[in-house]
Amino acid sequence: MGGVFGHMSHIYDNPGMTFGQIKDIMAKASAGQLENVTEKTDGQNLFVSYNVQDGTVRAARNKGNLKAGGMNAAELAEKFGGRGALSDAFVNAFKAFEIAVDQFSDEEKLELFGPNTNIFYNAEVMDPANANVINYDTKTFLIHRAGHAEFDRETGKPIDSEKGFSEKKAATLQAALEKAQEYMEGTDFKVQVNAIRQLEALGDDIALARADAGLDRVMSSAGVSDDDTIADYIIKQWRQLIEKELPDLNEDGQQLIIKRVMNDYYGALDGAGPLKSRGLETRQIVKAIDQPELKERVVKLIKSYPQHFKKFIFPIESVIHRFAIEILRAVQSAYIIAAGGNEKEVGRLQTLVGKAIDTIQASGNEEAMEIIKAQLEKLSQIEDDGSIGDVDLSMISSAAEGIVFDYDGHTYKFTGGFAPANQILGLFKYGRKGIPAMADDDDLNEEVFAFLTKPEGMVDEAKAAAKITKDAVKAGVPITKGGIASQLGSLKNVLSINEQEGKYVVLIPGGFKPPHKGHYSMLNHYAENPDVQDVVVLNGPKAREGVTQEMSQQLFDLYGGLDPKIQFVEHSLPMRAAFELLGDEKFVSQFGDNVTFVLGCSQKVSAKGPSDAARATQFAQWFQANPDKNPLNVNVGVLSPCPVESDGGIDLSASVMRKAARESNDKLLSLHLPKDVDVNTVKSILPSTLEEFAMSGGGIAGASGRAPAVVGSEKEKKPHRKNFLPKKEEMVNEVMDYLLGISVG
Repeated sequence: MGGVFGHMSHIYDNPGMTFGQIKDIMAKASAGQLENVTEKTDGQNLFVSYNVQDGTVRAARNKGNLKAGGMNAAELAEKFGGRGALSDAFVNAFKAFEIAVDQFSDEEKLELFGPNTNIFYNAEVMDPANANVINYDTKTFLIHRAGHAEFDRETGKPIDSEKGFSEKKAATLQAALEKAQEYMEGTDFKVQVNAIRQLEALGDDIALARADAGLDRVMSSAGVSDDDTIADYIIKQWRQLIEKELPDLNEDGQQLIIKRVMNDYYGALDGAGPLKSRGLETRQIVKAIDQPELKERVVKLIKSYPQHFKKFIFPIESVIHRFAIEILRAVQSAYIIAAGGNEKEVGRLQTLVGKAIDTIQASGNEEAMEIIKAQLEKLSQIEDDGSIGDVDLSMISSAAEGIVFDYDGHTYKFTGGFAPANQILGLFKYGRKGIPAMADDDDLNEEVFAFLTKPEGMVDEAKAAAKITKDAVKAGVPITKGGIASQLGSLKNVLSINEQEGKYVVLIPGGFKPPHKGHYSMLNHYAENPDVQDVVVLNGPKAREGVTQEMSQQLFDLYGGLDPKIQFVEHSLPMRAAFELLGDEKFVSQFGDNVTFVLGCSQKVSAKGPSDAARATQFAQWFQANPDKNPLNVNVGVLSPCPVESDGGIDLSASVMRKAARESNDKLLSLHLPKDVDVNTVKSILPSTLEEFAMSGGGIAGASGRAPAVVGSEKEKKPHRKNFLPKKEEMVNEVMDYLLGISVG
């Protein structure tokens, strides 16, 4: 779970959880006594409500959607248009829910959804045509029992609700849906609330005894007891580490470091993201410590906190994980209904993971082996002496992703063998951190050949991604009819830039003076992606024909506002800034260590040169090919391009938009605006008389012309403080020429 409704926690994610409470949870699970148990599913999130005023079902993906009262069916279809199986899954599930709600009484609609689309429900869409890891055989629109909330329409923020709000609303919705089932005949999707299940008790206490003994060993190693919390344990680990790495550091310094890293780590789990909840700047800590000789080592230790937390928490995680595997052996997915379907799916997953492990091990890639080391340990038996034994694929024990349950007013999850299997399969299929995908070349070539020789050449993006060439399609490599050999070369280049572990930071260069609906759609597209940590807009401060930065911000607000993930960074040359900032330690460090930087792009195809997405791929490939130009060794990759907004047959552009406003061409101006945005309000924000002047090329995304050899070498510009690109570098200039034409429309 994620997005608008936040993060579903593991037990060990709660720093206030005591070791005694962990043992109590496991004892209850062993006895089949956990409360409100439901299946955790491997589908796609969608959050739904209903507008009682106009009788339409609404969907929300972000705070902007919530403030607007959600998207109706037409808006949802437009948002996911061109996304093939994914689009069909969302839209068809949405329609099925609409049919069901139409059968509710007016009183039920008001109680369930509020008078003004106030209450949204956390739902999951499972469609065999758009499977993730687990292959379900039924189309189901599933309403969860947790994560529902009432929202303030003006702010888009949740309203404090009474205890048990989600559970009560889910029960009321379930009763209403059951009455509507007879009207659902013939719909593609079943619509139901995730059923509460009776967890089977284990046949003996062996698994529980092993887990308790494992926890006792962890506690003994740190000198903590059943009454101590996970936070107490973690703090002791940090103290030991600081004493080892910084033996001369005073007590006040230790306290400040611990406060900083604890806030950072647990703030990230709550959705604030690394380095956003800290409350303490590193420089403040260094100053307070008053030991300048320790500055470098203190900074290094703080920046490396994610790796240390993973190491500290792993022993607890491992114990809980192994116990969860045994609990899940008896759990069958309710969404695989074919006879023997659960057993077949478990067998398929075990075989697939086994092949992936064999291929990765046979590759001789030490980095790949290091990445999956922890995952292999989770799928390995523990010997009597406590050492790690052989990999045992039977630890992938269920076709259910996991279970969700309530304890002490909180909702937690057990995920068992699914989590490590998912990580291993991800590395196998897509690669990671410069490690290439390891699917068999023969299989890949055969599938790519079939893909490239389809009659139309350009197939639906999502359907292609659901089969093979996921990385290629996501990277936006142009797939055209014919030229198979050259196309394969392009695909293989993209497949060498693989999905990364951790979150993404999306860089979007542009002027946005003024922003049009294509700009707005792109920013939201990336902000809504749960894998994206931050969206950084690199925009020039200079006004364009009288359109200022302030005016642009006013228009963004008019369009519906921007997600908190989105931040603006001024730079006179936005595209060049994308290169330079990845060499700027201050800029890079604010996002944490485990992020991948990507260049935002659209699916827009250029008639004059490479596509928008192809340029974004070239951006990543350039850093990969020039490690000496990457002094901070940051991860640079690719992400799925943003779908192109419906443009009414015209090319969306800020310059055309300014021209339309200048000439009072309301029809042309309205084509640049998001739906339902009043053209007269937009005109009132823009200058009444737009200044005419000749635009120089290369200043914003979409401009052409040669980039200067050195940033800031233009006479009218002051040199940028970090001169990342070297002088007289032919290759750099060529790449910059290529990339400066990138469009964000």
